[in-house]
Amino acid sequence: MTGPGRSIRNTAKNISLVVLVVLLLALCGINWLLGMNVAQMPADHLLRRAHDHLFGGAVGYELRSSGVAAAEPAQIALTVDGQLAGVQYDLTDVDAGLAAVRELWAQVLSGVELAPCSEQELVAALWSGDCAVLRYHGAIPLGAVAGWMGVSYRSEEAVQAETLVYAAGVGGLFVRAGDGTLYAARAKADAGVLSRAQQAFRGQPCKFAGEAYAVWPETLLFDGETLSLPLLETQPIDLFATQSGTGLEDLLQAFGFSAYTNFYTEQNEQVRVFIDNVSTLRISADGLLQYTAAAENSAVRAYDEGEVSGLSALDAQMDSARLILDAALRAGETDTHASLYTAAQQGERTTLVFSQLYGGVPVLGDADFAAFRFEGGALVSATIRLQRFAAQQAHRTVLPARQAAAGALGEKCGLMVAYRANDEGVYVPARFYLEDAG
Repeated sequence: MTGPGRSIRNTAKNISLVVLVVLLLALCGINWLLGMNVAQMPADHLLRRAHDHLFGGAVGYELRSSGVAAAEPAQIALTVDGQLAGVQYDLTDVDAGLAAVRELWAQVLSGVELAPCSEQELVAALWSGDCAVLRYHGAIPLGAVAGWMGVSYRSEEAVQAETLVYAAGVGGLFVRAGDGTLYAARAKADAGVLSRAQQAFRGQPCKFAGEAYAVWPETLLFDGETLSLPLLETQPIDLFATQSGTGLEDLLQAFGFSAYTNFYTEQNEQVRVFIDNVSTLRISADGLLQYTAAAENSAVRAYDEGEVSGLSALDAQMDSARLILDAALRAGETDTHASLYTAAQQGERTTLVFSQLYGGVPVLGDADFAAFRFEGGALVSATIRLQRFAAQQAHRTVLPARQAAAGALGEKCGLMVAYRANDEGVYVPARFYLEDAG
């Protein structure tokens, strides 16, 4: 064959050789990546991203973190038509209120830099014009609050926020920390965003306490408040009952165990102790759960070494704990939900404490409802105290915030509504004063 025919055949051979060489190089690269210890590489390393893209290695924070809030506000308020309106404690009302103001808070929390400020600055801002308020049951990392609103917050100052106030009149954000310290930053929301929030928000008339009472000036005092809540009685829990089988299996999986994990029994078969090579899960039929593990080998990992850091690592740890709590609450059929109360970090160690809420109101006990300790992304210990409640026909009207504020004496303090057990073991709702943690 001569001429054009031979030229076409040679071209085809050359193309085939080039394709084979490219495929060979690709296979060599894949084998090289497979042989590397990519787990030790930072998550943003070029080779780590290539490995994750090819083999689905990005099974850490990006896939595990759901972005679901580990804590919902206790109170939300917004100025509408010149009048401050708010919602509190009712889960349905709080969810609706949060949906109305989330875009507003996303703007307010974008790019702020906090600095300590005076109480007088806050008091002046409260009367300067439109305001928005978020108050939580505990001290929540401000970065987590921002993340739940859909924005990233990055700051050297790890503020644990209890109350956030946006004062549109002065273009400022004020944050009350868990120890009572007050911070402020310049912040501005678009007029259109504020207007949309005001049109969607529904609440009851309320006012700020200001300087007239011995409580924090941003304390919300509701007009004609009649917060009537049912008394609660405890109901027995049996995690080993036949109907709890599926829930117990899900709970075991949440802690990294299977339904076939070896266990032994204690206390007349009222306690089962599940063990593997590195961890132990002790489950009492009445709802006490205790988990311990070796940090370097724990089966429960919020993230792998080098995968994330800083606030992203904290987000992953909160999400890991929340998923375990969800499984525990389902297994116990408790009709309560968990809410992050505080997050403490020291080096590679993170401690998360959760409270339990019934109908949006905290239930206080002699010990924390749930506590998790992570080291370097690995869960090393956890304790959960499940309880099941039933509402009685009897109701109790809680002391209105205005009267409680009028009765406060001495140093400024906060107010909260919560359930606490009386001498008969019945959980009764009441108003409590909050002392500074500092």
